Amino acid sequence: MFTLRDTVSSLTPARQDVLGKSLYERFREEPDTLIVPVLDDEDRPIGIVERNAFFLRMAAEYGRALYANRPISTLMDREPLVVYADTELASFTTDSLSYRASDLLRGFIVTEGGRYLGVGTVLGLLQAANETNRRGVAALAAAKADVERAQTFMTAIVEAMPSMVFVKRADDHSYVLLNRAGEKTLGMSRDQVIGKTDADIHDPELAALYVERDREVLLSGEVRVIEEDHVPRADGGMAILRTKKIAIRDADGEPAYLLGVSEDIAERKRAEAQIARLAHYDPLTELPNRVLFQKSLAEALARRARNGDQLAVHFIDLDRFKTVNDTLGHPLGDALLRVAAERLRNCVREGDTVARLGGDEFAVVQTGLKDMTGATRLAERVVEAMSAPFDLQGHQVVIGASVGVSVAPSDGEDADELLKKADMALYRAKAEGRGAFHFFEHAMDEQLQARRALELDLRRALQAGEFELFYQPLYNLGDERVTGCEALLRWRHPERGMVSPADFIPLAEEIGLIVPLGEWVLRKACAEAAQWPDHVRLAVNLSPAQFRDRGLVRTVVSALAGSGLPAQRLELEITESVLLQDSQSNMTMLHDLKALGVRISMDDFGTGYSSLSYLRSFPFDKIKIDQTFVRDILEDSDAMAIIKAVLDLGSSMGIVTTAEGVETLEQLNALRGQGCAEIQGYFISRPAPAAEIAKMLGVEPVR
Repeated sequence: MFTLRDTVSSLTPARQDVLGKSLYERFREEPDTLIVPVLDDEDRPIGIVERNAFFLRMAAEYGRALYANRPISTLMDREPLVVYADTELASFTTDSLSYRASDLLRGFIVTEGGRYLGVGTVLGLLQAANETNRRGVAALAAAKADVERAQTFMTAIVEAMPSMVFVKRADDHSYVLLNRAGEKTLGMSRDQVIGKTDADIHDPELAALYVERDREVLLSGEVRVIEEDHVPRADGGMAILRTKKIAIRDADGEPAYLLGVSEDIAERKRAEAQIARLAHYDPLTELPNRVLFQKSLAEALARRARNGDQLAVHFIDLDRFKTVNDTLGHPLGDALLRVAAERLRNCVREGDTVARLGGDEFAVVQTGLKDMTGATRLAERVVEAMSAPFDLQGHQVVIGASVGVSVAPSDGEDADELLKKADMALYRAKAEGRGAFHFFEHAMDEQLQARRALELDLRRALQAGEFELFYQPLYNLGDERVTGCEALLRWRHPERGMVSPADFIPLAEEIGLIVPLGEWVLRKACAEAAQWPDHVRLAVNLSPAQFRDRGLVRTVVSALAGSGLPAQRLELEITESVLLQDSQSNMTMLHDLKALGVRISMDDFGTGYSSLSYLRSFPFDKIKIDQTFVRDILEDSDAMAIIKAVLDLGSSMGIVTTAEGVETLEQLNALRGQGCAEIQGYFISRPAPAAEIAKMLGVEPVR
């Protein structure tokens, strides 16, 4: 007698912590796999995942994103039908499944000794049942009642199957069976199909194709799979089926019938199309994304090489998008991106590709150019289109755009290279004032390489001990003595010599090196200043980037404790940009620093946005008048008036005022005459190394 051991197929199982994306790829790579058993660590079955149910979930909107990173324990059927390998097939089909017929439609798990052995499906049962019939015709004749029960049960199973099941005669190819799912799939009743051939149902060309396929199956005796079969429906529609066919042989081993099982894969195809679209298109603007843009650019470059024309890549960045997004909110920011995308579509010709690369960055591939005139005109159209106001739910917004352009073949033939060079040109366009376009120039690449080299040197300079501190004195006009020194960072490169802070400080801020570098400056300066006379304060500049490090207060406390420098002798200088960025958080940090006893000074006063409002919101100890006002104090009455106003303001608020950039005695006397308390500049002293400053202050330098 046949047992379930004879019907199962070996299948690699899955574990419950396997992710949904792995299962998705497996179903894609193993199209014949209908179910996957889920086993625990001891190879005992704890669930199954059925192909159709899985893909239906993945077909839902954002389904793949939702389930891709979830373990399949959230997707599996936790009550699989589990049977022993030695169970007789007849007993299983007539008794064990009599009350759980639906389990058979999904499949079942066969075990031996409580451990996984294999899986079974309705197709395997049908094949096994046919083999049983062939071998035991005499025995089945003696057990007619049992056969009738089995046939009734199998008929019920076939009728209940969600897939189309059909059977044809081997001799004339006429239909002898069609289940309910088949009626629904074809849009025809059984009466319209049973006894008919494909020639009676379909057009001659399609019928001939089906007959040829059936003959191949009958002759081979093997299961044949038609992956994607487009079958006309009676209502004029088209069913998309994945069909498996196998020959059913009689007692003599001759083909008697042809059994087919067809799965409607239309939903799966739609889901795959949706997933493919999500993988290649931006869901917000419906423009191609970076992946599809790269593919389109590579294809356009291949055509360009054959045609011998030119191609332009336009890299587009919206100039003030972040401000709109931050002030009006993300919904209006998204609306702005959609309108911007539509404007870009209207700027290009049919055949050109417009894509959103991410954030507020867009790109265009412009093909079929004879010269740069067309690229220039497109860049001009884009700048003009983006400069027009955007009406966003009653808010009129003006942002503008900058465009960088690279050209093939003159700027290269590689997609990544062209995009990189267009990005360089965009950087130049933004640096020159935004709302403009710029073509790539080879000097830009040289500048980029030089910047990269400087970045590499900068990253190793701190560990290599190439940085040192210079100090510039602050002179009190009332006491007629030095009352403080400002720490200034210097980089002594072994090959470049002294590198200007204007070159490396912005780069350090950009690449995130300013935090460890600023911590080094603070600790080093505090250690050296601790040796100075008690009346000499230490001034240290803080970058806005350092305020993004929430450990700044702890760093200051540690530097003071490690050096022994009293907190009241440390003066931290900030610019207004610190308060412009995350002002509430930064303001809290400033109050915490002031609570330590540290003095807080506002540097470059008068050159920012809201100096007066910040003086009201935070009790600064000092304001430093920017040197641009001091430089013209003798020739420009307006400069003198501004300085006098700032001095009066500081005096009325009890804030010390320091004038920077004093270079002559005449400037010093003019400032003294206006009541300025403190000055700093070349007239007093240029920045000098720590040893020279220590000598000037009459102390031994720190070794």
